[in-house]
Amino acid sequence: MKTVHKLRIAMMVTALAAAGGAHALDNGGFMKVADTSTTSGSAMHPAPANNASGMSSRTEGDRTNGATTDSRTDASADNAKQAVTDSALTTKIKTKLLTAKDLKSTGIHVKTKDRVVNLTGSVPSSEQKQLAVDTVKSVEGVDSVSDNLKVSSR
Repeated sequence: MKTVHKLRIAMMVTALAAAGGAHALDNGGFMKVADTSTTSGSAMHPAPANNASGMSSRTEGDRTNGATTDSRTDASADNAKQAVTDSALTTKIKTKLLTAKDLKSTGIHVKTKDRVVNLTGSVPSSEQKQLAVDTVKSVEGVDSVSDNLKVSSR
């Protein structure tokens, strides 16, 4: 049941990241709190107009701040997309481990960062350890696996 819930959340986060803007979670669910499609102002706080003839609508200082803000927004969006990608990849890996035949995966912990998978926890035998690593390597999107599994008979 937890896997289904995590998968549902990962899919919602992916959809929100693709939609652009910033989102927040409140008691009623997700809500949009900012839109990245406009670079100056918003519906609640429009950018001030510069009505002087021959003047552009933005000052030099605004252009500099806008560029800095845009690059920070792009970096934040890239980080969010990578986090979503890693989260979705972790979900795929856990699902594959749980459905792998002859693998006791309940003691395996999975963390993913930049498509590098870190396996921790314990398995009952070296064969189980190798099966777990091979299973994770077979998941599409995994760049490498850091195997920190311990073999311990319980």
